[in-house]
Amino acid sequence: MRGSTFPCLVRAELRKVVLQRANWAVPAIAVALGWVADATARDQAAGLSPFPAAIDAYRMFAAAVVGVIVLAVSARLVAEEYQQGTVRVVLARGVGRLRLLGAKVAAVAVVALPVLAVLALAGAVDVAVELRGQPASVAWGDVWPSSLVVVLSAAVGAVVGAAAGAVGRSMTFAMAVAAGFFPVDNGLGYVLPLMQSATQERVWGDLSTYLLGPTLNHLPSVLMGRHAAELVPPEWPVDVAHSLLVVGAYVAVLAAAAAAVTWRRDTLE
Repeated sequence: MRGSTFPCLVRAELRKVVLQRANWAVPAIAVALGWVADATARDQAAGLSPFPAAIDAYRMFAAAVVGVIVLAVSARLVAEEYQQGTVRVVLARGVGRLRLLGAKVAAVAVVALPVLAVLALAGAVDVAVELRGQPASVAWGDVWPSSLVVVLSAAVGAVVGAAAGAVGRSMTFAMAVAAGFFPVDNGLGYVLPLMQSATQERVWGDLSTYLLGPTLNHLPSVLMGRHAAELVPPEWPVDVAHSLLVVGAYVAVLAAAAAAVTWRRDTLE
């Protein structure tokens, strides 16, 4: 493996993804959670016209599906190397630590691409069926921002999973983080406004605008310039610059944490 090229490393990581039987259960779990998000979105979009309502519902479904898939695959792919002890063998053969981590993230991106393609095709069919017989025109101003949010959800999920696997170095820890990160994050989006109401301190509401989950939830509304179905929004409305800075900061910090612990920590476990 000493002379392995980066594409060879990526192919090796993809084989791991395909051969791990547990990974084949992830899409089913992701679709189930996507349906829950879809049902929530339909309740919130009930007052919208047909096309925006259909787009909002499917966006939440697609973001949940691709986010869960890449989050779980990324966490497992990074953590298993340490838990099984194979990382020492790989590094001993001349593969750099950050190069190995980069190959894993690239493999997750390769997995995400066909998932996004399938979701895009299924979305076109789903929206067409939803609007059958209804007078509704395509509003591209809703389509492109919704697509961007779905892609961004995939990217964020990949980074969160990689950071969990690299920091925890245990599949149990990584999968626990993968399963609990966004529920906890969104849960804080409920708790902080309650704390603000109880204490009459605005700082709690301000903190909710810096949570990753609520920021991603609110991003479609910000990009489309209209109220969109949101799971848990921040307490205060925020603009595009604030939203993108918050998401970018989380991604940068998590990516830096994954790279730092991969580069610095021993691999004796």
